[in-house]
Amino acid sequence: MTDIHDNGSRTRSISAAISRGKHEWEQTVDAIDDIITIMETDLQIIRANRAAHRLFGYQLGELVGKRCYEAFHGRQDPCPLCPAAVLTEIGIPQRHLVRNEVLGRTFELSIAKIPAADGSAGRIVQIARDVTDTLRQEEERRRLSTAIEQTSEMVVITDTQGIIRYINPAFSETTGYSREEAIGHNMNLLKSGRHDEAFYRQLWETILSGRVWKGRLVNRAKDGTLFSEMTTISPIVDADRTVSAFVAVKRDISREEELEKQLQQAVKLEAIGTLAGGIAHDFNNILSAILGYAQIAKGQLADDDPLAYPLDHILAAGDRAAELISQILTFSRQDLGDEPLRPLKAQSIIKEALKLLRSSFPSTIKLTYRIDSDAPAIMADAGQIHQVIMNLCTNARQAIETEHGTIQVTVSAVDLDESAGALHHPALPAGRYLKISVADSGCGMDETIRQRIFDPFFTTKPKDRGTGLGLAVVHGIVKKHRGNISVTSEPGRGTTFDIHLPAIAEPAETTTEKPAPVRGGSEHIMLVDDEQQLTDLLTTTLERLGYQVTAFTDSLEAVRCFRENSGAFDLVITDMTMPNMTGTEMAREMLALRPALPIILITGYHERIDRSTALRIGIRVFINKPLRRNILAHSIREILDHGLDPDHR
Repeated sequence: MTDIHDNGSRTRSISAAISRGKHEWEQTVDAIDDIITIMETDLQIIRANRAAHRLFGYQLGELVGKRCYEAFHGRQDPCPLCPAAVLTEIGIPQRHLVRNEVLGRTFELSIAKIPAADGSAGRIVQIARDVTDTLRQEEERRRLSTAIEQTSEMVVITDTQGIIRYINPAFSETTGYSREEAIGHNMNLLKSGRHDEAFYRQLWETILSGRVWKGRLVNRAKDGTLFSEMTTISPIVDADRTVSAFVAVKRDISREEELEKQLQQAVKLEAIGTLAGGIAHDFNNILSAILGYAQIAKGQLADDDPLAYPLDHILAAGDRAAELISQILTFSRQDLGDEPLRPLKAQSIIKEALKLLRSSFPSTIKLTYRIDSDAPAIMADAGQIHQVIMNLCTNARQAIETEHGTIQVTVSAVDLDESAGALHHPALPAGRYLKISVADSGCGMDETIRQRIFDPFFTTKPKDRGTGLGLAVVHGIVKKHRGNISVTSEPGRGTTFDIHLPAIAEPAETTTEKPAPVRGGSEHIMLVDDEQQLTDLLTTTLERLGYQVTAFTDSLEAVRCFRENSGAFDLVITDMTMPNMTGTEMAREMLALRPALPIILITGYHERIDRSTALRIGIRVFINKPLRRNILAHSIREILDHGLDPDHR
């Protein structure tokens, strides 16, 4: 009896334990937020936890007996590719992301079989976790990560010691450091040496205190080049307000700074150009007086008079001064460069430029040249060829950093066949060329600099020694002449510029004839110039040629006189730049009254007018200062006798 009693007691104890375990298990399952259901193989629910009832709006126990596709999907038949049905078919546990259209939410679904003890088909357990918010957050993180990865601005995350933990592709593109080379290293790898320790100390004090730092940094890329950046460094603060990391957003502003410098340089050059043009204008007026009175004086002397020799030298010096003014006007960008290209033997132009340069170079720099007298003619603007030589030799002079050096200029003919042209000068067709070479013994340059030397405003010289325009102007002139310019250089071994300009057939030789005698006349000329000295000079010059002259220093007064008697004058000669009314404005007024009126415009200042504009207005002749007596006299006779433009500039 005792054994029976003990067995019964043990059975009850085991039964109670099983009951408690079942109850605890059910409580555990009901406490889980994930949906847990147990189904027969026909998808009929036999057990569902509280989360399943709550989420789908059922009272506790209402899901039992329903099939899952009815209870959870509102369908009358199983869903296409139902994971539970697939499990029943193949017997392999399933794990899927499933979109529930009833709730409009996404679930991570895990399904497995529960084997039956009796060997029957068993049951199916299904666990569904709502991952809608998680997926949304992951998508937001992915979108943010994509934006950071694809942004053109550099993004860097470091720890509080400045050790790099993350960089985006823009950082690698700008600095040249790959992720493998940057991550794990200190941001010091970008230090350029352009900022002192006090600068960095203030930066670190700011961000370690939890504040944002903004400013400009000059950093050094992997290849050694410097670049400027605008940087914002923001602390990453934990929940306890502790700074745990920093994120820096950096924008490369090197190009912006370069454009700003170019703008400043352009403004500066414009101001210098305006000043230079004004000086040239005033100097031309002075020079016109010097040359004019010298010509008058010489005209009163016999050929063998002892004073003729010094007067000839005065006139020659005046011509050289006029050439200098022309260079000033070219520099000031007021010489508009609309001269057509003409057949030219460039040897004399190049020699003249070298003569001018040699006088300005120190004796320690040897300027030599070898100019082939048989070098071919070219279609060219003589003034621009002169400027090319001046710019290249000046650049060579500046490249010679030591006290002693050499500059060699060579002018020769060269024939490029198709193979040689394609190999060494691919931009040039085969044919005959004039080759101009300028070689120096200066510092030379590396490939990086060589690639940029023709860029406007690019210069390696100090701010007070270069504008960055000289070689850009040379490049533009060569291209205008349908030629090519190339550079050969190595650091420490000097530089050679080679220019190839297309050759043409030799122009017909012109026989040197004795200048035609200066002819005058008796016509009535109105002369207008605000400079009294020039008015007096031109009046004397014209009266000595036999003309009747009525002179004005006020353009408004001249117009009033012309209105009163427009037929009294055979010709009007006017300066361009005058107060109250310019020469072109006065010409328009007079031509409105008398359209066929011959007008000669004299100017030394090209900013406001060029030849084509003058001709459109109706001005017949356009003459540059300083005036030459024979050119003025010839122009007057041509326009009065034939109504022709003698093409004087």
